[in-house]
Amino acid sequence: MRVKVLSHSLFDEDMKQMGLNDDNVENTNMAFISIIGTPNCLKYYLDEEETKHYFSDGHPNVLNLDFDDIDCNVLYNGHLLETMTMTQAELSVDFIEEQIKNGVETIEIHCKAAVSRSRAFGEFIYRYCKEHDIELEYEDRDDYTTILNHGVLRRLNHAYYKKHKLRFYKTDGEYPDDLVNPQVKVINRERNV
Repeated sequence: MRVKVLSHSLFDEDMKQMGLNDDNVENTNMAFISIIGTPNCLKYYLDEEETKHYFSDGHPNVLNLDFDDIDCNVLYNGHLLETMTMTQAELSVDFIEEQIKNGVETIEIHCKAAVSRSRAFGEFIYRYCKEHDIELEYEDRDDYTTILNHGVLRRLNHAYYKKHKLRFYKTDGEYPDDLVNPQVKVINRERNV
């Protein structure tokens, strides 16, 4: 199985080149995970109010997630930026396993830059789905250093462990509190315009 990790812009280009849209996305042997920031992050931090998911919700082979590229919640100049929740991690693990069970040939994952959140998803799939001969492809870029979002990977790992009763979830144990109720860091700073 092929797992492609792309930036938001290359993902959009890829979908247009393949001619995929909401009318035909289900008629392919592919699955898609789209990660964009929360409205507060897009508006007050990134100045990207128009960023949207390429496909609408409701397709069995599409998972749209909205969370910011942080590993704890941040109150930035009075606006809450939100990390991935454990509910989102559980949905993601279920979605990935369902797509593999259905025999998809490719899973395409994107976030803003294909550096952190989507790479954590790619790493998670590579680690836990090895019996499916995963071919992991990252966007070919040389203008950044890869910084995996360890908060996202940690949440995916915990959701997987709990679902399959591994390690410290051999019974129906609860998630550690910092995963369920992450701390909130407060940042107040002037933005450079």
